[in-house]
Amino acid sequence: MHIHNTKRYLFLVQAALVLIFAAYLVYAGGGLVAKPFYLGINSFLYFVLLMVLLIMAESYVFTALEMRFVDSESAKFLITQRTFRAALSWAVVWLVVMLLFVLPFLPGAVTDVTRSNGQLTADSSDVPAHFVMFNSDMFGLTEASIIEVTALGEVDVFVLTEYNYLLFEDRGAEILGGYRVNANDYLAAPDLTIDFPDMPHGRFYVLFYSLNDVPVEVDYTVEKEISNSLMDYMPFMSLAFIALNGLAAGYMMLLNRRYKEGIYR
Repeated sequence: MHIHNTKRYLFLVQAALVLIFAAYLVYAGGGLVAKPFYLGINSFLYFVLLMVLLIMAESYVFTALEMRFVDSESAKFLITQRTFRAALSWAVVWLVVMLLFVLPFLPGAVTDVTRSNGQLTADSSDVPAHFVMFNSDMFGLTEASIIEVTALGEVDVFVLTEYNYLLFEDRGAEILGGYRVNANDYLAAPDLTIDFPDMPHGRFYVLFYSLNDVPVEVDYTVEKEISNSLMDYMPFMSLAFIALNGLAAGYMMLLNRRYKEGIYR
Protein backbone atom coordinates (compact mmCIF):
# COMPACT_ATOMS: atom_id res chain seq x y z
CA MET A 1 0.00 0.00 0.00
CA HIS A 2 2.90 2.36 0.72
CA ILE A 3 4.28 1.74 -2.78
CA HIS A 4 0.84 2.29 -4.32
CA ASN A 5 0.35 5.55 -2.42
CA THR A 6 3.83 6.81 -3.31
CA LYS A 7 3.21 6.03 -6.97
CA ARG A 8 -0.17 7.76 -6.92
CA TYR A 9 1.16 10.95 -5.29
CA LEU A 10 4.21 11.08 -7.57
CA PHE A 11 2.11 10.68 -10.70
CA LEU A 12 -0.34 13.37 -9.54
CA VAL A 13 2.54 15.82 -8.94
CA GLN A 14 4.09 15.03 -12.31
CA ALA A 15 0.74 15.40 -14.07
CA ALA A 16 0.30 18.83 -12.47
CA LEU A 17 3.82 19.81 -13.57
CA VAL A 18 3.03 18.71 -17.12
CA LEU A 19 -0.08 20.90 -17.22
CA ILE A 20 1.69 23.91 -15.69
CA PHE A 21 4.77 23.79 -17.90
CA ALA A 22 2.74 22.94 -21.00
CA ALA A 23 0.57 26.00 -20.40
CA TYR A 24 3.69 28.12 -19.87
CA LEU A 25 5.30 26.86 -23.07
CA VAL A 26 2.16 27.69 -25.03
CA TYR A 27 2.03 31.18 -23.49
CA ALA A 28 5.75 31.90 -23.91
CA GLY A 29 5.80 30.67 -27.49
CA GLY A 30 2.76 32.67 -28.56
CA GLY A 31 0.97 29.43 -29.38
CA LEU A 32 -2.46 30.56 -28.16
CA VAL A 33 -4.71 33.01 -29.97
CA ALA A 34 -8.33 33.57 -29.00
CA LYS A 35 -9.63 35.09 -32.25
CA PRO A 36 -9.29 33.43 -34.61
CA PHE A 37 -8.74 30.45 -32.31
CA TYR A 38 -5.31 28.88 -32.50
CA LEU A 39 -3.62 26.45 -30.11
CA GLY A 40 -0.25 25.33 -31.42
CA ILE A 41 0.35 21.99 -29.72
CA ASN A 42 3.85 21.66 -31.18
CA SER A 43 5.08 24.11 -28.55
CA PHE A 44 4.37 21.67 -25.73
CA LEU A 45 3.70 18.21 -27.22
CA TYR A 46 7.40 17.24 -27.21
CA PHE A 47 7.66 18.13 -23.50
CA VAL A 48 4.45 16.23 -22.69
CA LEU A 49 5.70 13.11 -24.49
CA LEU A 50 8.99 13.24 -22.58
CA MET A 51 7.11 13.41 -19.28
CA VAL A 52 4.79 10.57 -20.31
CA LEU A 53 7.86 8.48 -21.20
CA LEU A 54 9.32 9.19 -17.75
CA ILE A 55 6.06 8.32 -15.98
CA MET A 56 5.76 5.09 -17.96
CA ALA A 57 9.32 4.09 -16.98
CA GLU A 58 8.54 4.88 -13.34
CA SER A 59 5.44 2.68 -13.46
CA TYR A 60 7.57 -0.32 -14.44
CA VAL A 61 10.04 0.45 -11.65
CA PHE A 62 7.19 0.58 -9.12
CA THR A 63 5.89 -2.74 -10.43
CA ALA A 64 9.31 -4.31 -9.87
CA LEU A 65 9.41 -2.87 -6.33
CA GLU A 66 5.93 -4.16 -5.62
CA MET A 67 6.90 -7.73 -6.50
CA ARG A 68 9.70 -7.66 -3.93
CA PHE A 69 7.05 -7.54 -1.17
CA VAL A 70 4.73 -10.15 -2.66
CA ASP A 71 5.22 -13.62 -1.20
CA SER A 72 2.80 -15.56 -3.40
CA GLU A 73 4.27 -17.02 -6.59
CA SER A 74 0.77 -16.97 -8.09
CA ALA A 75 0.37 -13.24 -7.38
CA LYS A 76 3.77 -12.52 -8.95
CA PHE A 77 2.77 -14.59 -11.96
CA LEU A 78 -0.41 -12.54 -12.42
CA ILE A 79 1.41 -9.21 -11.94
CA THR A 80 4.10 -10.04 -14.48
CA GLN A 81 1.53 -11.42 -16.92
CA ARG A 82 -0.59 -8.27 -16.69
CA THR A 83 2.43 -5.98 -17.03
CA PHE A 84 3.81 -7.99 -19.95
CA ARG A 85 0.56 -7.69 -21.87
CA ALA A 86 0.28 -3.97 -21.18
CA ALA A 87 3.89 -3.30 -22.21
CA LEU A 88 3.53 -5.36 -25.37
CA SER A 89 0.33 -3.54 -26.30
CA TRP A 90 1.97 -0.14 -25.85
CA ALA A 91 4.97 -1.24 -27.90
CA VAL A 92 2.65 -2.25 -30.75
CA VAL A 93 0.71 1.04 -30.52
CA TRP A 94 3.89 3.11 -30.74
CA LEU A 95 5.22 0.93 -33.54
CA VAL A 96 2.10 1.79 -35.53
CA VAL A 97 2.58 5.49 -34.73
CA MET A 98 6.21 5.37 -35.87
CA LEU A 99 5.28 3.62 -39.12
CA LEU A 100 2.62 6.24 -39.82
CA PHE A 101 5.24 8.98 -39.67
CA VAL A 102 8.04 7.06 -41.39
CA LEU A 103 6.07 5.54 -44.27
CA PRO A 104 4.61 7.83 -46.95
CA PHE A 105 1.00 6.77 -46.36
CA LEU A 106 0.11 9.34 -43.67
CA PRO A 107 1.83 12.36 -45.29
CA GLY A 108 0.20 11.51 -48.61
CA ALA A 109 -3.22 11.07 -47.03
CA VAL A 110 -2.91 14.40 -45.16
CA THR A 111 -1.94 16.19 -48.38
CA ASP A 112 -4.92 14.71 -50.23
CA VAL A 113 -7.43 15.53 -47.47
CA THR A 114 -6.24 19.09 -46.84
CA ARG A 115 -5.82 20.10 -50.51
CA SER A 116 -8.08 23.01 -51.45
CA ASN A 117 -8.84 24.39 -54.92
CA GLY A 118 -10.26 27.63 -56.22
CA GLN A 119 -10.78 29.79 -59.28
CA LEU A 120 -10.89 33.53 -59.83
CA THR A 121 -10.39 36.16 -62.52
CA ALA A 122 -7.55 38.70 -62.43
CA ASP A 123 -8.50 41.69 -64.60
CA SER A 124 -6.40 44.58 -63.34
CA SER A 125 -2.79 45.57 -62.75
CA ASP A 126 -3.88 47.94 -59.97
CA VAL A 127 -6.71 46.21 -58.09
CA PRO A 128 -5.86 42.58 -57.40
CA ALA A 129 -8.13 39.57 -57.29
CA HIS A 130 -7.31 37.70 -54.11
CA PHE A 131 -8.15 34.98 -51.65
CA VAL A 132 -7.34 34.61 -47.96
CA MET A 133 -5.81 31.57 -46.26
CA PHE A 134 -4.24 30.45 -43.01
CA ASN A 135 -0.81 28.86 -43.29
CA SER A 136 -1.63 26.20 -40.67
CA ASP A 137 -4.65 24.63 -39.02
CA MET A 138 -5.93 25.72 -35.60
CA PHE A 139 -3.67 23.23 -33.78
CA GLY A 140 -0.56 23.61 -35.90
CA LEU A 141 -0.59 19.97 -36.97
CA THR A 142 -0.52 20.78 -40.68
CA GLU A 143 1.23 23.57 -42.56
CA ALA A 144 0.81 25.03 -46.03
CA SER A 145 3.53 23.60 -48.25
CA ILE A 146 2.89 24.84 -51.79
CA ILE A 147 0.51 26.99 -53.81
CA GLU A 148 0.10 25.90 -57.41
CA VAL A 149 -1.23 28.46 -59.89
CA THR A 150 -2.35 27.95 -63.49
CA ALA A 151 -3.34 31.06 -65.46
CA LEU A 152 -4.75 31.46 -68.97
CA GLY A 153 -2.33 34.33 -69.51
CA GLU A 154 0.25 36.13 -67.38
CA VAL A 155 -0.35 37.21 -63.80
CA ASP A 156 1.79 38.34 -60.89
CA VAL A 157 1.08 36.44 -57.67
CA PHE A 158 1.99 38.06 -54.34
CA VAL A 159 1.62 36.32 -50.97
CA LEU A 160 1.51 38.78 -48.06
CA THR A 161 0.94 38.55 -44.35
CA GLU A 162 -2.30 40.09 -43.18
CA TYR A 163 -0.40 42.84 -41.36
CA ASN A 164 1.53 43.98 -44.43
CA TYR A 165 -1.48 43.74 -46.73
CA LEU A 166 -3.73 45.84 -44.51
CA LEU A 167 -0.91 48.33 -43.96
CA PHE A 168 -0.10 48.86 -47.65
CA GLU A 169 -3.23 47.76 -49.52
CA ASP A 170 -3.84 51.29 -50.88
CA ARG A 171 -0.23 51.81 -52.02
CA GLY A 172 -0.42 49.75 -55.21
CA ALA A 173 1.22 46.65 -56.62
CA GLU A 174 4.74 48.08 -56.63
CA ILE A 175 4.75 48.70 -52.88
CA LEU A 176 2.89 45.51 -52.00
CA GLY A 177 5.28 43.50 -54.13
CA GLY A 178 8.15 44.62 -51.95
CA TYR A 179 6.59 42.87 -48.95
CA ARG A 180 5.63 39.56 -50.56
CA VAL A 181 6.86 36.40 -48.85
CA ASN A 182 7.38 34.63 -52.20
CA ALA A 183 10.32 36.86 -53.08
CA ASN A 184 11.70 34.85 -56.01
CA ASP A 185 8.74 33.10 -57.64
CA TYR A 186 5.77 35.30 -58.41
CA LEU A 187 5.08 35.25 -62.18
CA ALA A 188 2.55 32.72 -63.49
CA ALA A 189 3.05 32.44 -67.24
CA PRO A 190 1.04 30.25 -67.31
CA ASP A 191 2.14 28.01 -64.39
CA LEU A 192 3.66 28.85 -61.03
CA THR A 193 4.52 26.81 -57.94
CA ILE A 194 5.13 28.77 -54.74
CA ASP A 195 6.97 27.00 -51.92
CA PHE A 196 5.29 28.40 -48.84
CA PRO A 197 7.89 29.59 -46.30
CA ASP A 198 8.01 28.36 -42.72
CA MET A 199 6.30 31.17 -40.79
CA PRO A 200 4.29 31.56 -37.57
CA HIS A 201 0.58 30.86 -37.72
CA GLY A 202 -1.34 33.67 -39.36
CA ARG A 203 -3.69 34.85 -42.06
CA PHE A 204 -2.22 35.46 -45.52
CA TYR A 205 -3.53 37.30 -48.57
CA VAL A 206 -2.75 35.87 -51.99
CA LEU A 207 -3.02 38.61 -54.66
CA PHE A 208 -3.33 38.20 -58.44
CA TYR A 209 -2.51 41.06 -60.84
CA SER A 210 -3.17 40.89 -64.58
CA LEU A 211 -0.08 42.29 -66.29
CA ASN A 212 -1.91 43.76 -69.28
CA ASP A 213 -5.25 44.66 -67.65
CA VAL A 214 -6.79 41.80 -69.63
CA PRO A 215 -9.11 39.40 -67.74
CA VAL A 216 -7.23 36.20 -66.97
CA GLU A 217 -8.83 33.06 -65.56
CA VAL A 218 -6.73 31.64 -62.72
CA ASP A 219 -6.94 28.23 -61.06
CA TYR A 220 -5.08 27.68 -57.79
CA THR A 221 -4.44 24.79 -55.43
CA VAL A 222 -3.19 25.01 -51.85
CA GLU A 223 -1.52 21.92 -50.45
CA LYS A 224 -0.70 21.25 -46.81
CA GLU A 225 1.54 18.71 -45.14
CA ILE A 226 2.21 17.47 -41.62
CA SER A 227 4.07 20.00 -39.51
CA ASN A 228 7.84 19.73 -39.96
CA SER A 229 8.42 19.70 -36.21
CA LEU A 230 6.07 16.71 -35.79
CA MET A 231 7.84 14.90 -38.62
CA ASP A 232 11.18 15.59 -36.92
CA TYR A 233 10.53 14.33 -33.40
CA MET A 234 7.59 11.91 -33.54
CA PRO A 235 9.56 9.00 -35.12
CA PHE A 236 12.30 9.33 -32.47
CA MET A 237 9.83 9.64 -29.61
CA SER A 238 7.94 6.62 -30.94
CA LEU A 239 11.21 4.66 -31.06
CA ALA A 240 11.92 5.59 -27.43
CA PHE A 241 8.48 4.34 -26.35
CA ILE A 242 8.95 1.13 -28.36
CA ALA A 243 12.36 0.51 -26.75
CA LEU A 244 11.08 1.15 -23.21
CA ASN A 245 7.99 -1.03 -23.53
CA GLY A 246 9.87 -3.70 -25.47
CA LEU A 247 12.47 -3.99 -22.70
CA ALA A 248 9.75 -4.06 -20.05
CA ALA A 249 7.80 -6.74 -21.96
CA GLY A 250 10.90 -8.90 -22.39
CA TYR A 251 11.87 -8.59 -18.72
CA MET A 252 8.35 -9.35 -17.51
CA MET A 253 8.11 -12.34 -19.84
CA LEU A 254 11.27 -13.85 -18.30
CA LEU A 255 9.98 -13.26 -14.78
CA ASN A 256 6.58 -14.67 -15.71
CA ARG A 257 8.14 -17.91 -16.91
CA ARG A 258 10.16 -18.20 -13.70
CA TYR A 259 7.09 -17.69 -11.48
CA LYS A 260 5.07 -20.08 -13.62
CA GLU A 261 7.67 -22.79 -13.05
CA GLY A 262 7.61 -22.01 -9.32
CA ILE A 263 3.84 -22.48 -9.20
CA TYR A 264 3.98 -25.91 -10.82
CA ARG A 265 6.99 -26.91 -8.75
